[in-house]
Amino acid sequence: MSQEEYLASKGQSLPEGWFKSDGRFKGWVAPDVCQKLGLAPSAAEAWEEGGGGKFQRKVSKSDVPSNLKAKGWSDARAFAASQLRKNPNAYFYRHTAPGQPQAQGEWTEEEHELFMATARKYGVGDKWGLFASYIPNRVGYQCSAYYTQVVIPSGLILDCRFRMDAWGDAVFVGNRGKYD
Repeated sequence: MSQEEYLASKGQSLPEGWFKSDGRFKGWVAPDVCQKLGLAPSAAEAWEEGGGGKFQRKVSKSDVPSNLKAKGWSDARAFAASQLRKNPNAYFYRHTAPGQPQAQGEWTEEEHELFMATARKYGVGDKWGLFASYIPNRVGYQCSAYYTQVVIPSGLILDCRFRMDAWGDAVFVGNRGKYD
């Protein structure tokens, strides 16, 4: 069922301030993070400055820097740690900014407000690493989980790529339609 149908089944309506998402993040790394870390001002420049090449989703064991293998991280996390300058989306999906601790557990009201402001300004739904650069102490996979477990079920952001099951879980169904 749609998010609106789900809320109606619970006797609720859309909350104040709700909006629609097309499922795309249209920003880059948070400007303050770019400046602090000296990151390139765009994805194209970051990729080229990082050596260019063909983008691949699958990480090969040979792509994982040997000095990072010893940290006990998964290959994906170790590889992501090497991508801060070339592919910040991959980096911030699994890591906070260097020297910044990763928050655990429940989200604070301030984090929630930052999440919603970032989503309203730049969009939401993909590029979770870049999105996370706007939320200090959070990483991309935490933002993605917060989106599907809290934001979508609450109706704060309507995303036509998701349907709700009877238990209140957001289920990704892909681009079955687009919002006007």
